[in-house]
Amino acid sequence: MGLEYQCPTCGLVLKQHKASQGFYCVNKHHFDRNEQGYWVFTKPQRQKPTGDSREQVRAKRFLLESGIFSPLIDKLAEIITGSITPDACLLDYECAQGFFLRALASKLAEVENPLNVQYVGVADAENAIFAAAKAQTPGILCLSSSKKLPFIDNCVDFITVIDRPLKGKESVRILKDDGTMLLVMPGPRHLWQLREYIYPDLAEKPFKVNLPSALSVKDTQALSFTLSVTGEQALTLLDMAPYAWRATDKMKHDIQANHFESLEIDYVLVSAHKRVVESL
Repeated sequence: MGLEYQCPTCGLVLKQHKASQGFYCVNKHHFDRNEQGYWVFTKPQRQKPTGDSREQVRAKRFLLESGIFSPLIDKLAEIITGSITPDACLLDYECAQGFFLRALASKLAEVENPLNVQYVGVADAENAIFAAAKAQTPGILCLSSSKKLPFIDNCVDFITVIDRPLKGKESVRILKDDGTMLLVMPGPRHLWQLREYIYPDLAEKPFKVNLPSALSVKDTQALSFTLSVTGEQALTLLDMAPYAWRATDKMKHDIQANHFESLEIDYVLVSAHKRVVESL
């Protein structure tokens, strides 16, 4: 069974109109593809859009595409190649601007025996998914709330969650039984030199994994390297971290005025399988 859709409004199966290619359910909820090429599975926003500004989106894209995360891309491709089956569906959860989807698709295309992977990217910020589409990110791109993903149960073979918090149980719901979820999580010393500006009593804490009960950890791999970055680049990296909101204007000014010769990047890559639910 390949990727199939369900209505995020009422939960019924979505059908696709042959002429317009738009999706609809029997309750007359309709979802169309934006002219930029991504599918819109959210209601029109009546308030000011949330998410990164255009400048933030541009800064993050330039930084990521500079190649600084090549060690992470190589490790991800290695794990995925050894785990995924041909013709599988790979979904990047909270794919943002689609950088990792593009990088992984490029890497996986280099393997000796083509895997013919179907790529899917989901983001809840329209400016991010717009940027992903504009950058010609391969696969199906969807603007969707992470609280209600537009896919049926058990239809995705492999899910990547790259440096993002795993929210709720929706990603587990759509993952196939015995499917794999690969999570890239910050390790104890991730961005240590930046966190020192924010936390005066910073202390290294042991790494812990807290996953939904339906997932069981199969493997963990540590990945650490250092970067030489400018203060401006360091601010962009900080902006991508969950604790960026704690940084005051003075902290940001001090970071921007500095140069980081050996900024620590510390990740733990967790491979988890979804437990098979036995029928009664």
